[in-house]
Amino acid sequence: MKEILKSHTILYAEDDKAIQIHTEEYLKRYFHTVYVASDGKEALSLYKQYAPDVMMLDIQMPYIDGLEVARHIRKNNQTAPIVIFTAFTDTPRLIEATELNLSKYLVKPVALTAFKEALLKISQQLEHINNTEIIFENGYKWHTQKAILTQDNRQIFLTEKEKTLLALLVKNHYQCVSFEEIMAQVWEDDFDAEISIQSVKFQVSMLRKKLPKDSIVNIYAKGYKLILS
Repeated sequence: MKEILKSHTILYAEDDKAIQIHTEEYLKRYFHTVYVASDGKEALSLYKQYAPDVMMLDIQMPYIDGLEVARHIRKNNQTAPIVIFTAFTDTPRLIEATELNLSKYLVKPVALTAFKEALLKISQQLEHINNTEIIFENGYKWHTQKAILTQDNRQIFLTEKEKTLLALLVKNHYQCVSFEEIMAQVWEDDFDAEISIQSVKFQVSMLRKKLPKDSIVNIYAKGYKLILS
C-alpha cells in the first residue's frame, strides 16, 4: 500500500487546525506531496493548481462545503479517489454523498483502523487506475503502467520526455496543464537547464505528431489539455 501511495499526491481539506496538523503529518508518511486547505475555496484553488491524485475533504468547511468541492471535482474527474470526513449521520446528507462516487466516508472522530482501511482502498483504486489502458481515436492506446503508446498494437517510439509529458497530460485529461507544471515535471532532472515556454511548445509539437489529430489542445497563455475519444 505505502509503495503505491508514495508516488501520488493528495489534497487534504480540514478547517479544524488541531485535526489538520495531526492528520497532515500522518498523511506525509504515505504520500509524495500533501496539499493542505483550511476551507473549501482554498481546496478548489489547490485542486485547480495542482490536480492532486487523491482528495480527503471535511464535509463542513467555510465558504464551500466538502460535498460541493467534490461535486466540482467530479465534473472533470470521475475516477480520482475522494474521501469525505463527516460528523453527519442523517440520511439525506449521506445519500447526497453517495451520488459522488466516493471512495469512502469517515464519521468523526475517525478511528485509526478506519483511516488505514480508507488508505488501503485508495491504494487499490490508484493501482487499478494506473493499470488502465487509455483509448484514443484510430486505434491508439496509452498503456499507463508500461508507459507505452501503440497504434493497432504496433508500438510507437517515444522519448523519455515525451513519455513523461504524455503521462502528465493523461493524468490530467480534460484539464489544463500549465506551462509551469510541464516544465517542473518533464524537465525535473534538468536542474541547471534554462527551460522556456518555447521548449515546452517544441516538446508538445513533437508529441502531437505521434498522436491522433487534435488530441492535444492549446489553452491560450496557460498550457495544454488532452482530449480523448
